[in-house]
Amino acid sequence: FGSRAQGELALKKAPLAFCCVVVAMSQGRRSSPLLPALVAVGCICLLRSWLPLSFLTVAPSAHGRSGRTAMRGFKEDFEAWRSSLTPEEQKMVQTQAAGEFNKKFRKSDEFKKDLPEEKVKSFSKILGKFFDAEAADYKKEVAAKVPNYNRLLEKAGDK
Repeated sequence: FGSRAQGELALKKAPLAFCCVVVAMSQGRRSSPLLPALVAVGCICLLRSWLPLSFLTVAPSAHGRSGRTAMRGFKEDFEAWRSSLTPEEQKMVQTQAAGEFNKKFRKSDEFKKDLPEEKVKSFSKILGKFFDAEAADYKKEVAAKVPNYNRLLEKAGDK
């Protein structure tokens, strides 16, 4: 062969050529209907062994990892904030969340109660930190996806 790449290509095509020859030979005489099926299964196994594993699997994305890290940080902060609530505040938040879509409950005084100001501020800091991390991840993702539209012109100019 002329180059190593051509040799590798020929090796990759060898099982396919072998399968075609065997199938063509088996179609010449119809003595056993099981033989073409066995040959087909063998060809599929050979082809599967020649295909790269990455062809069959999905690589993990970088965004998923950073998103999970931001979420893990949020979860820890949220758990710490929630543990700082008194049992009465926890009960109030739980009842308000359960009655969120109940029109009668929304008109009641119990729904209109608020948490103390310092607890609301600490929760807003936790949410702000989470949204800042998500915004930074989004900006990184968008910057990574923007193609260089002038690359073809630059490459043509280099020659």
